[in-house]
Amino acid sequence: MDKWLNSHWFARAVALLLAVMMWMVVNLETEQTTLPEAASQPVLIDSVNLHVKYDTDRFQVVKQQRTVKVALESNNPFYKHNLFPADSYEVYVDATNLGKGTHRVPVQYKGFPDEVKVGIIPNIVEITLEEKKTVEREVAVEMLGQVAPGYTAGEPIVKPFRALVRVPESQVDKVAAVKASVDLEGATSAIKTTVPLKVVDKSGNVIQGADVVPLTVEVNIPVTSPFVKVPIKLNLTNEMPNGYSLASVDMNVDEVTVFGPKEVIDALKATTYPGPEIDLSNITSDRLLELKIPIMDNIVKVEPEYLKVSLKVVPSTVKRLEKIPIRISGLSEDMQAKVLSTDGQEMSTIDFDVIGAEQVLGNLRQEDLQVVADVSNMPAGVYEVALNYIFNQSDYIMTSASAPKKVTIEITNKQR
Repeated sequence: MDKWLNSHWFARAVALLLAVMMWMVVNLETEQTTLPEAASQPVLIDSVNLHVKYDTDRFQVVKQQRTVKVALESNNPFYKHNLFPADSYEVYVDATNLGKGTHRVPVQYKGFPDEVKVGIIPNIVEITLEEKKTVEREVAVEMLGQVAPGYTAGEPIVKPFRALVRVPESQVDKVAAVKASVDLEGATSAIKTTVPLKVVDKSGNVIQGADVVPLTVEVNIPVTSPFVKVPIKLNLTNEMPNGYSLASVDMNVDEVTVFGPKEVIDALKATTYPGPEIDLSNITSDRLLELKIPIMDNIVKVEPEYLKVSLKVVPSTVKRLEKIPIRISGLSEDMQAKVLSTDGQEMSTIDFDVIGAEQVLGNLRQEDLQVVADVSNMPAGVYEVALNYIFNQSDYIMTSASAPKKVTIEITNKQR
């Protein structure tokens, strides 16, 4: 034994045996640790969207499973630690050849690598298809907000004013209206806009998934400023040529509608609107005129824009008016006055001639005119005061050149 222990070859044999034993131990451990890697667990992807392919022109999916789970298995460790991007694959059911009703359909997929085993949970789902129906509805404009103070929104005009709505058969009775919403807040002028349509139920809630044709409409909403209707008064300037008189002046409208800011319109309510000017100095025959109505300061517009005026011209005639009272105006309460004739006698009436169309003068009455002497701010004394001849039809009648222009008036203090 001692001889073996001291032998050089015995020591080498023992060393070789130990090396073999250590190699076996290492390789057995490695094999045991790699076995679980080969039998890897599947990777689960939760809440994967499930798409349904179907004839969208004829049908609508009214019931379906929205998501599924996807199990992925592969011997490649890359797929264990690197998830697939959601946009690189698709999970779907194909119902393109199915009709209306409830169907059990297998779940399909695409976009995963060939070396990956794919499992879908569940792999069969139920979907319900309903046939689409078309109904026609008039487009209703929903006006939101308020126009500027004093302004008014008019009736909307919609183009086109009817729309076609396609919904599942079970929702046909729910389609209450097709609406176009327009914001009016603070508007001071007409609104012209293109807006999308929405389909709503009786409660005003939008019906999701409803198809509408057209998708948009054009909406025009007039917005008017404050306005008032007032009489229009022609501005006839200068006198007719000698020997001619106006028999009548006719207009196609007696009133105009004036638009503008509220404060301007309020000030016009108790007045007349100044019409176009007509110079009579060169008119010797009948005229038919179309004149633009002037726009006053701060006025937005006047309707109508033009005024048609017909002038009837005839030869002049003369009429004598007798014993027309002379009215004294502007006299202070503590004063008294009287009109004096050329010989100093008191007088109260006057005679004079008027010129005009025969028909107009024939209808002239004493109460249709006044002769006024204004003595405002005059103290006691004797004065030559101008006479003012006032006619109800001042555009048709003139006083003759021989009519008195002034009278003598004596003003005295009242005796107490």
